[in-house]
Amino acid sequence: MKEPQQQPPRKSKKVAGPDSDENTDDNDNASGGGKTKIILMAVALSALMLGVGAGAGFYVAGTLSQEQAQAVNEGEEEIEDSFEEDEEDDRHRIYASVGKLLATVEYQGSTRYIQAEVDLVGYDKDLMAKATHDMPAIRNQLLLLFSSQAFDEVKTVAGREALRAASIKAVNEVLRKKPKQGIADAYFTSFVTQ
Repeated sequence: MKEPQQQPPRKSKKVAGPDSDENTDDNDNASGGGKTKIILMAVALSALMLGVGAGAGFYVAGTLSQEQAQAVNEGEEEIEDSFEEDEEDDRHRIYASVGKLLATVEYQGSTRYIQAEVDLVGYDKDLMAKATHDMPAIRNQLLLLFSSQAFDEVKTVAGREALRAASIKAVNEVLRKKPKQGIADAYFTSFVTQ
């Protein structure tokens, strides 16, 4: 006869009572899942609030842009009257650097200095190539102009603007060009008086 096969003993489950440790572990797992849900909800709510804030910002910015565009359209005639725009402003600007100039000026019995870096602006490639080629003559003319200035005047903004206008005229004289055909502007990228 065959011997009956023995089966491995079954593990018995303990039934958790109200005071057992297993019951508290289940509650901790449930509350841990609850904390995760709260964190996920907080992140989702934060993302939603950021989206609403960004949308409101774009709306306000768009409203301001429309108001600014309307103000520009209404004041277009005033702007045209206050700023006389040349046709040249629509073209591509070409710059030529004169470089650093240092001129001496007599002021109340002592020697003072005007130091400036000047850049010329034009719209014609051939003219700007000619200006670059004739730069020694342009530098000489500007140094003579700067040296002839009254030191009190060039220390003021109005005096510097007058010197800038005179510089444009002097450069166009060297290039033998009329104002409309010559250098359009000159910028002082640095200007020091001492």
